Amino acid sequence: MPIFAESNMIVRAVEAHLVQETDSTVPVFGYVKRLIWLPTKFLKMGIDEKLSGAFAWAFLSFAFMMIGAWFVNNAGVAKTEIADGIMLATMIVPLFLVVFPMPSIYGHSGVTQETVEFVVQHLQSHGFTRVKDIDLLKKSIKPFEDRCRSRVNLLKGLVGLLWAGFTYAYSKGFEHSMSTPSEFMSFVFTSAFLFFGVIIAYLCVWGYDAAVDRLFRSIEFGCNDFCHVLETSLPTEG
Repeated sequence: MPIFAESNMIVRAVEAHLVQETDSTVPVFGYVKRLIWLPTKFLKMGIDEKLSGAFAWAFLSFAFMMIGAWFVNNAGVAKTEIADGIMLATMIVPLFLVVFPMPSIYGHSGVTQETVEFVVQHLQSHGFTRVKDIDLLKKSIKPFEDRCRSRVNLLKGLVGLLWAGFTYAYSKGFEHSMSTPSEFMSFVFTSAFLFFGVIIAYLCVWGYDAAVDRLFRSIEFGCNDFCHVLETSLPTEG
């Protein structure tokens, strides 16, 4: 089978595996499923990956704030500048720990050993027996990834424009007099709605970015593992 076809097949196979689905044997049903259902699960996978960092930050923040409050109360420094400094530190330290974690925590991009083994089995079932063929396959997959990255960068730019538009509209709202409570509440609800929309757009784009990264890193790790299997299975000379 041509390398281009193999490239497309492994991308489709790993996509389905990551969202725990299988391609339908009925072409029309399979196309509709891939067009409507699979993108939803793919996006959810990426959003969950991003939210895991947010949950870690929330847990660490709560833990540090409780520890800080306990220390301030028991050390007898309440209502002093020392207490203010301690409480500020309990908010900054968790953020620092989440933003600068150890590379081994996030460097795998969410790829699991199960997915790596799936890629290895896929390559074995398609009759790959030489390392140079795997290298050629990886080169053929690169344009797929480049195209996805290009779309992600475009979407990130659009989210940036949405945020700029929100901040502009928000700042302009203060320039108009809000003499009645109804006008003020209207401004608050409109601002909240726009802010919520920007946050949803941010989560979707960065979630899609995380899902794309997990997809192509899964293929890369799987190909590397398969190359290792091929090289170790070769008979040694002498």
